[in-house]
Amino acid sequence: MSALRQAVATDLPQMWEVRYSVTENTLAPGRINDDEFRQAIQVTGRGWVIEAVNPEAEAQIQAFAVGNGITGNVWALFVRPQAQGRGYGSRLHTAMLGWFRTQAIGTLWLSTGTHTQARKFYEQHGWQCVGPYGDDEVRYERPNHA
Repeated sequence: MSALRQAVATDLPQMWEVRYSVTENTLAPGRINDDEFRQAIQVTGRGWVIEAVNPEAEAQIQAFAVGNGITGNVWALFVRPQAQGRGYGSRLHTAMLGWFRTQAIGTLWLSTGTHTQARKFYEQHGWQCVGPYGDDEVRYERPNHA
């Protein structure tokens, strides 16, 4: 069983675990710090987590997403490799888009690695690739109302 809820600052250690567990769109430790992460979920945007709920053990975050309410950027959407295929990414995506609709932003955007599985996920969820972004990434966009 799993539960989706808004992320809070005390979730950061487990969110970092998820972030560093992924094998695509990896992030070098130290490139983003706790203060930047906290700002992203409390000040400039909002975050969501999906926890695996087991009555016999402590809940563990399996996936998270973060959206920036100022720029319209999908700052993060990550699922632990062993939790992929359970619909967690889609559930987070839906929650994030619902929140974005309450923000005064015309276009949403994100970037992902040029050769990642994430591209297929975003295309299946209505995002359009608009071209290269940096050295080895591509940029996707979609209208906020859609």
